[in-house]
Amino acid sequence: MTYVVLSAAVLAVIAVVTAPTLRRLSPRPLLITALVLIALTAVFDNIIVGLDLVAYDEAKILGIRVPIAPIEDFSYTLGAVMLVPALWTWLGRLGAGSREGEGES
Repeated sequence: MTYVVLSAAVLAVIAVVTAPTLRRLSPRPLLITALVLIALTAVFDNIIVGLDLVAYDEAKILGIRVPIAPIEDFSYTLGAVMLVPALWTWLGRLGAGSREGEGES
């Protein structure tokens, strides 16, 4: 299995699970977050790959690099942009539900 197939499968699952929640959120903060995280990923992944701290099987990547890091590295960023705000929202609702019953005895 190639990294792109694995990444696409995981991103598809994350998108399906988080889409109903993300649709209710303002898109501007999500877009700004995505742009910042993509920029940070471009910088730090290139450093990590350039220093040979991480190596990729050339047969399992597309071969598109930005400029050193494989394009597949950016899938983690996209997954985080979808998953973290959704989890934050879900956990906030759980916390609000438990706080509602605190004053009752």
